[in-house]
Amino acid sequence: MPILKRYRQTRFRTKNHRPTEPKAFEQYAKLLASPKQQQQVVASGSLVVAIIDEFLHWVQRNRSAGTYGWFQYRLERFAKKYPDMLAAELWPHHVQKWVDGYTFSKTSRRNYLRSVKRCMAWAVTQGYLDRSPIAQLEVPAAEQRENPVTPEAFQALLAAAKKQQHKDLLNLAWFTGARPQELINAEAQHIDEANQRLVFPLKLSKGKRKVRVVYLPGEAMGIVRRLAKENPTGPLLRTSTGSPLNTFAINCLMIRLAHRSGHKYALYDFRHGYATRMLQLGIDPVTVGVLMGHASPAMIASVYQHLAQAPKFLLEQATRATV
Repeated sequence: MPILKRYRQTRFRTKNHRPTEPKAFEQYAKLLASPKQQQQVVASGSLVVAIIDEFLHWVQRNRSAGTYGWFQYRLERFAKKYPDMLAAELWPHHVQKWVDGYTFSKTSRRNYLRSVKRCMAWAVTQGYLDRSPIAQLEVPAAEQRENPVTPEAFQALLAAAKKQQHKDLLNLAWFTGARPQELINAEAQHIDEANQRLVFPLKLSKGKRKVRVVYLPGEAMGIVRRLAKENPTGPLLRTSTGSPLNTFAINCLMIRLAHRSGHKYALYDFRHGYATRMLQLGIDPVTVGVLMGHASPAMIASVYQHLAQAPKFLLEQATRATV
């Protein structure tokens, strides 16, 4: 209940219980000074973990499996940190100190902070909270990565991969430019043999506005065919133990490959490398945008900044313009 409304109820009680006006203002001042009263929660007894649980159920029903996994991994860690905290007791410093307890990159810090902030904002829209107790929590801006995988680095990473499952993942990322989550979700049922591509339904497509198509040139189609025979149901890409591949397993793999090859990359850097190669080969940005599944070809403009790392290519293009 808003503080001002509480004051009005105190000010206008029945005749037998009516305090003097100075007394009412004194009680109102106490309300303002009380930290727990500054964050009014509709369900005052709601635990933070209960709200997280409801939010995750909602995400699971209304968003992709990848989005659910992204929130689940982070929010469950937050729930373990504060298992008994009421929503009315939550402040921005609780979230900040939780994140500060990890050794994170700027991007990881941002993701952990915004996962909790998004959860609490959702609780407001659903009516669980009057207002978010961490609305003022500062979330750092996204970190711009300038690390596209080059052909030389790809060969080094491929040579460092000891298991066939790992080589399959790297090759598919290199030849298709697909998002990591798309590679994780790919199944035999998504294969379009006639057109040599993977076709994902709307529920597995980013943004869920149009069907996502990933083309499989050359070696990529052969890998997908083989994996479909090995795994006719469920995800095509698996770990060495046969479990479905996930983000955590991929991150661990990329760390091991970095130690062996001396090249530090995230799997998403393969996607940036794909875009850079396509543009350097002279493929128009509209086609590159379509191949990469961007909602608008204009999105590909952000990739041009990677070309600044290829001075030889830029000199050739500048020379062509003078002929």
